[in-house]
Amino acid sequence: EPTNPPSPLPTAGPTNPPSPLPTPLPTLPPTMRPPPPPPTPPPTDLPEDTVTKFFLVADTPYSDKERNNLMPNHIDELGDEGDFVVHLGDLMYAVTDRCREGAYSIAARILQRSKMPTFVLPGDNDINDCPSIQHGEDMWMKYFHLFDDRYWSHSFDMTRWGKLNESFAFLHKRVLFLGLNMVGGTPYSWSEKSDRHREHLDQVKALFDEHEGKFDVIVLMKHAIPRYPHSDFFGNGNRDGLFYDMIRSMGKPTIHFHGDWHEYYEREGEYGIANYVRISLDGKSVAPPLSVTIDVSKPNPITVSRRQNNLRVDCCSDGWPRR
Repeated sequence: EPTNPPSPLPTAGPTNPPSPLPTPLPTLPPTMRPPPPPPTPPPTDLPEDTVTKFFLVADTPYSDKERNNLMPNHIDELGDEGDFVVHLGDLMYAVTDRCREGAYSIAARILQRSKMPTFVLPGDNDINDCPSIQHGEDMWMKYFHLFDDRYWSHSFDMTRWGKLNESFAFLHKRVLFLGLNMVGGTPYSWSEKSDRHREHLDQVKALFDEHEGKFDVIVLMKHAIPRYPHSDFFGNGNRDGLFYDMIRSMGKPTIHFHGDWHEYYEREGEYGIANYVRISLDGKSVAPPLSVTIDVSKPNPITVSRRQNNLRVDCCSDGWPRR
């Protein structure tokens, strides 16, 4: 017989909690789990970078004062504020320096101080006015050949030409930059000069065709003031298919920088070309390198500064072409 009578009512629930429900699918090992979704791509509507800033210098150093103090200080003060620097030629004074090697090497060392890629164009004192043209060319090749590639790493897509690969062009942020070996003084060979200018014209025409629709501003950089020996490239403002005629036909803002005169001045609208301005740079380090900013998003994209409060820019301090 049972010792205790049965409970009058069943208990309310099991004395132990039920086991958890079974997992509907087996857990995958880490190697079999699906990959996480790809990261969200960056927005594609970021504003385009439309600004190029660069610096220009010419006709220096001519003296030991410039070599030891003025020019090095000017280069150091630039820091890395722009995209590049261009020296427009005459890195010595051939009359007194006689194209001695030390003059080339000192100028090269000064320009190597630049924190920005630096391009160098020849002036008449660098080769044409030397006692020996061959010596001038040898010194140029030794110290300034492909100067920008030798000392800096940059991404400019260069087109180069000339006996010394000294002339160049590149397209950057819808600005077409042209750097030409075109010097002052009396050519040591008129036939060499004519052949060189003809090659410039052919190259510039080809570049205009190749980059049609890809540039909004043209920047021409060279050493010489345009004079009679250069008319075979520039023309006389007539419908002759030469440089002035080409830029008038395109109608794009064109700014032309040169040295040679050693003093700053501006000329707007020469030969009746409303979209053309020419600027002569100070020489002998009497002023700091010229600063140029081009913003192709603006209707007056070109701004020029002489970088000292007492040095005026009439044409382009508030943007050019004038509105």
